[in-house]
Amino acid sequence: MSDYTNAFYKKTARIMIAVCGLLFSLFSFVYLYVFQRDVLEALHFSLAHGKTTFAPMASALVITLILLLLRWGVNSLLGLKGRVRALAYVPSFLVLCALTDVGRGVYISDYHTPWTWLLPLLVLLFVEIGYWLRGVFRVQLNHEGSLWGLVNSNLAILLGLCLLTVCVGSTNRQFHHELEAEHYLRAGEYDKVLRVGEKSLEASRTLTAYRAVALSHLGKMGDKLFAYPQYYRSDGLFFETDSLHTLRYTNDSIYYLLGARPYTGEDRMVFLRNICYKGTGKYTSLDYYLSALLLEKKLDSFAQAVPDFYLPEDTLPRYYREALVMYHVQRNDTVSSRADSLTLDRFKAYQTLQQKEGSPLEERNRMRREFGDTYWWYYDYQE
Repeated sequence: MSDYTNAFYKKTARIMIAVCGLLFSLFSFVYLYVFQRDVLEALHFSLAHGKTTFAPMASALVITLILLLLRWGVNSLLGLKGRVRALAYVPSFLVLCALTDVGRGVYISDYHTPWTWLLPLLVLLFVEIGYWLRGVFRVQLNHEGSLWGLVNSNLAILLGLCLLTVCVGSTNRQFHHELEAEHYLRAGEYDKVLRVGEKSLEASRTLTAYRAVALSHLGKMGDKLFAYPQYYRSDGLFFETDSLHTLRYTNDSIYYLLGARPYTGEDRMVFLRNICYKGTGKYTSLDYYLSALLLEKKLDSFAQAVPDFYLPEDTLPRYYREALVMYHVQRNDTVSSRADSLTLDRFKAYQTLQQKEGSPLEERNRMRREFGDTYWWYYDYQE
């Protein structure tokens, strides 16, 4: 190989090192700051026990810098060259996997992850195998091959490691939605809580409870509750008792919002009714009680409760009006004066569309497209 070719090869190799470093830095920062930001915050909270403030951008930058230094140390140790130089990033990518492979158990007090022992083991195995391969392929590593082979091989290794990291890291969309909603709830940004996953028909019980809390703070539970999927009836207003599912919020935070907590073993519906009628709860408890009745499809109890808490001249929230219209139509009663003409006209359109021929599934989907954000659809079609 001529001196010119040799110099050009070395120059290309140096450029390749810089390009790989830049690509890794971009991937690491974007992956941590954009795609795994909520997971990283949850892990930080768990490890720091909530005693320090999480700075997402600074954290992503610092971690990326540390991983670059780790790559430099690994390459200095193993002396990887040529087509396999990018393998020096393997430990750095393993650290990214360990940081982002987080599940709902992250907030448990005795939380532990297999990565605690798996990460050191994998790094140690990589170093040992790297030493062995360096001895076996010493001649090949020192041989200057084609430039295209140098570029393609290193880029392929880097791409493969990126894909592996994405596959191993947390990709549970519902979990990410829960973490994002929780972040905004803690920050008091209730409108942003409602925008999390708003276009999706998927909704975990935790996310459903977060939305209810946000709506309660905004005073919009009676106007917007059924604009979001409700799969858990009145249970969706509360968190599960299992800490694996409730993240940082628990039902204690909801009881604080309501201004009272139930006795041990007390039924939640009875609890909500008692604090409303006895006046021991905050004003937020009324929306929780009336919404719980609607979620359980107890129209009789709902219709009886409304006059107890609202004056005839009061304007009812949207879903309360819709429920009363359905209640009176079902019983062939005179429709309540609380119902406005727009609600009545829309309910007539709902009934008309309901009469069209089609299978039960076709009818359900057709009605969802037109009236999926109404209480009527929930009452008739949500199981």
